[in-house]
Amino acid sequence: MSLTVKSSYALRALYELSILNKKGKKKVSIAELSKNQEIPRDFLEKIFSELRDAGILLSIRGRYGGYVLLKKPSELKISEIVNILDKPLQSYKCVGGECSMEVKCAVEFVWKRAYNTMMMELSKITLQDIIDHGQKMINGGTDIAKSNNVDEWRC
Repeated sequence: MSLTVKSSYALRALYELSILNKKGKKKVSIAELSKNQEIPRDFLEKIFSELRDAGILLSIRGRYGGYVLLKKPSELKISEIVNILDKPLQSYKCVGGECSMEVKCAVEFVWKRAYNTMMMELSKITLQDIIDHGQKMINGGTDIAKSNNVDEWRC
């Protein structure tokens, strides 16, 4: 039931993409997101490929291409990103895969309950909530879209 670095990197990159969109940049390259958020480029390409396939992002090819967020940040739940990238439904299954005690396992309910609680909480949080939280952290609530210091709003 663990969250992986994939989700963390995805949220950081989506946060950055959203802020740059808010600043007027309609599409952003993997290279820029990777550099700005210090995420390995190859890994971010794989993450964004999964998010593109899931309908979260649009990929525009070519010299002036980049990625575009297809959903409003206020409509993109963190639980959706976690479900796409971390496949957490399989996280509470037995380590060895097949379990001969599945029917009578007294411990499985603990992991199911913890998983359900985690996903319920993550479904209450959107990308916009992360943006809003970042904004509150910077300059006592100054609008990050108006900030000229780009490093202020980076993770």
